[in-house]
Amino acid sequence: MLPTRHGIIFSIVLFAMLLVSINYSNSLAYLMSFMLFSTVLVSMLHTHRNLAGICISYGGCMPVFAGNMLHYKIQLSNSTKRDRYDIGIDIAGEQSQRKDFSANETLTIECSTLVQQRGWYTLPVVQVNTRFPLGLLFTWSKPVVLEKKCLVYPRPSAPQEFPSSYGRDDGKPSQSRISSDDYSGLRQYRDGDSLRHIDWKTYARGKGLYSKEFQGGEMPEIIFRWEDTSGDREGRISLLTRWVIDANAQGLKYGMNLPASNIPPSNDETHFDKCLASLALM
Repeated sequence: MLPTRHGIIFSIVLFAMLLVSINYSNSLAYLMSFMLFSTVLVSMLHTHRNLAGICISYGGCMPVFAGNMLHYKIQLSNSTKRDRYDIGIDIAGEQSQRKDFSANETLTIECSTLVQQRGWYTLPVVQVNTRFPLGLLFTWSKPVVLEKKCLVYPRPSAPQEFPSSYGRDDGKPSQSRISSDDYSGLRQYRDGDSLRHIDWKTYARGKGLYSKEFQGGEMPEIIFRWEDTSGDREGRISLLTRWVIDANAQGLKYGMNLPASNIPPSNDETHFDKCLASLALM
């Protein structure tokens, strides 16, 4: 526990009052000095109690592409019968938010950070602090390591044509019953989705960004092979990521042949996440 800037100024003023009291033997000044000093001592107890017993936990996050903001949640749980005031959340040295919350309440804090590298991202260390009740003293918790990781997908390359030859492993093209003829429903918007497929009416109603899905007709299955790409490792992964995004946005069945794994063709949310996760962890 340390004094704040206001606490330091208050201490200097209080010390000056005490010197005046001693110099002039003024009983009223003595009384005022010791009353103010007692107030500081009592506030130390309340500052400590305001922070004691708060539990910090991980509240979840969604995968994101490298180069974008990763959004995640932190939960502060107050399992006591005391209300908490002026609780500051310190994430990686940056005090971003201050909150009040009631007894037996769990508070969810929305946080975000810019991620640049694909793969697993370890969430930063979190601390909580408070200056309650008078703003004269500042105390903080021990650093809390959430021990949770969020997956960061590779950064997709610029749009590029699919490989000129694709099909099953035996080289023969195959057909699936997926196309862009008939409307089949909505799904959450993903980076790379065509602007023509965005449901702008839903977005205008404030319900989030969704893309329309279509199906019907005949479309070939696509196998994206590591050998279809060239350049350095990261560039090849970025290109495969772009192909996966584009194939999924077009409603195609697609799979991948990677150096360490083969993923058979499919087209659904789980398959999309599996392909991107495989690329992220290469």
